[in-house]
Amino acid sequence: MGDTVKPISLCALVPYPVGRVPGQRYRIEQWAPFLRDYGIEVDFLPFADEKLADLLYEPGRVAAKSTRMATAFVRRLGHLAQIRRYDAVLIHRAACLAGPAVVERVVSLLHRPVIYDFDDSIFVLHTTATNQRFGWLKFPRKTACICRLSTLVIVGNSFLADYSRKYNRQVTVIPPSIDTASYQPADKRERGGRITIGWTGSSTSQTYLEMFVPVLRKLVARSDVEIRVISDREPLLPGVPYVWRRWSASTETKDLSALDVGIMPMPDDSWSRGKCSMKALQYMAMGIPPVCSDVGANRDLIRHGENGFLATTSEEWLEYLLMLIGNPAARARVGHQARKTVEDRYSMRRCAELFARAARQVVLGKELPGLTVNEPQVF
Repeated sequence: MGDTVKPISLCALVPYPVGRVPGQRYRIEQWAPFLRDYGIEVDFLPFADEKLADLLYEPGRVAAKSTRMATAFVRRLGHLAQIRRYDAVLIHRAACLAGPAVVERVVSLLHRPVIYDFDDSIFVLHTTATNQRFGWLKFPRKTACICRLSTLVIVGNSFLADYSRKYNRQVTVIPPSIDTASYQPADKRERGGRITIGWTGSSTSQTYLEMFVPVLRKLVARSDVEIRVISDREPLLPGVPYVWRRWSASTETKDLSALDVGIMPMPDDSWSRGKCSMKALQYMAMGIPPVCSDVGANRDLIRHGENGFLATTSEEWLEYLLMLIGNPAARARVGHQARKTVEDRYSMRRCAELFARAARQVVLGKELPGLTVNEPQVF
């Protein structure tokens, strides 16, 4: 950082403890170390503590969840007293996991610029089966309110940008990022055995994989492949033999390195169109050719036949998967281009640079000296 760069302090009001959920990990958490190079220090103030984060995905436990939620809300109110110490406030998704935009309204009155960041269609009600009864407590309509209250809205893809611009003219797109130093392609030239078709994700999105069972049944009937799932709960895939690996941050890249082809099936609906292709980016960073539904941000990320494949029908899914299974040269070629795409456009440093420029513009009203990147844009 040069002497001409004025330091900026940023208070990040995030929903979860650091290191727990993909949305935070692949956005502001990953960018924070690089932001120091551009004079921006980030302090994380989570709403949920570790115990509440663990409780949320357990069935039942309503009294315990309610008590922890109330405690978290009181703690969040205490955070408001600290905000004046910072030059700006970042709100990721929402300041609180439940309830209307009460805290956000107070934040907007504290005379600090507010940057609002989200990477899902959080304005659409979407919950896990575990907490479906209480989904309404998320108040998905508060997303529009927070957009209005914010100085700048940063979103993960063009679909979310179109939504946000209905409520705020200052909207920019910065995609999730990948740690390209940690995500490294494995050398598969000497590896024998069956081809492995893999999926990774959370409980929330695993329902999309489970809906994909008919295609997987046809695939295993026509080819001797291994289906591997990396997630936080064992999947329900009747009639499909599979290997399950419980997701862990410490083993994530090792588990992904076993995949020969990565898949990302999902329906074409409002929730899916807001997804930011994180699964595809993980596969691609590892040099694994992705086959994805022709939906939303996947269309921005994947150049069909070059760095991945976009499928719409069951027939297309089977065609692309069977071709990759039987053609190691195609897997290597597409995997190489996939990795290059991530290095060029989705690395942590690239996305952190874009965020740094946007944040300094908001706080200081001027660009960061010596930062030679394009305007934040749709990728």
